[in-house]
Amino acid sequence: MPINVTIIEDEKTILECLKILLAGSKNIRIIGAFQSGERAIDAIATNPPDVVLVDLELKLDDISGIEVIKRIKESLPEVNIMVFTKFDDDGHLFPAIKAGAVGYLLKDASPAEIINAIEDVCKGYAPMSGRIARRILEEHHHAPMKKGHNDFTLTPREMEILEKLSKGLDPKAIAKELDIKYDTVRSHLKNIYKKLHVNCMIEAVARAKENGLIRSRY
Repeated sequence: MPINVTIIEDEKTILECLKILLAGSKNIRIIGAFQSGERAIDAIATNPPDVVLVDLELKLDDISGIEVIKRIKESLPEVNIMVFTKFDDDGHLFPAIKAGAVGYLLKDASPAEIINAIEDVCKGYAPMSGRIARRILEEHHHAPMKKGHNDFTLTPREMEILEKLSKGLDPKAIAKELDIKYDTVRSHLKNIYKKLHVNCMIEAVARAKENGLIRSRY
């Protein structure tokens, strides 16, 4: 089945380019394209997509892209929201992730990277532009220790999955190696994110390392 995508981008030229790009993929179906975040929120409420691709600066609205993310996640927490923006600073990056974005692409991403990211986010990954992922890791590396070893009450299975993540395995590979279902791994990941107060695999590994939960290099 195709991945249903809604685009929120206030610059008409970029919006049209994204529509053309994504329409050319056999695995993606555009079910909404909006220049206004307010209009998009209303439409998404009645016709939820699998993925929302959203810009952070929406000049046609009184609300920001970050507020749009918050409002969508509050009503539809299962929707995957991926940022598509020119901003790579902390003032946009971390609030967007905190609001519920599970992917963060910069607008210099190639067409292939955009399509792959949309497909990957539906597989449970957290696609991000390279320098964004590095910035997240750097932030966590400099963050102070907050808890002792496994004070996060992670189960043995959750610890095992964290170790696999730290070695570079993706959820499908983890499922195969542990001989469990892929959906089971995704369920464990959701619990891990909740317990560690993070939103993606990169953050989970960084948080686990900074708190001494795992020793493997990421």
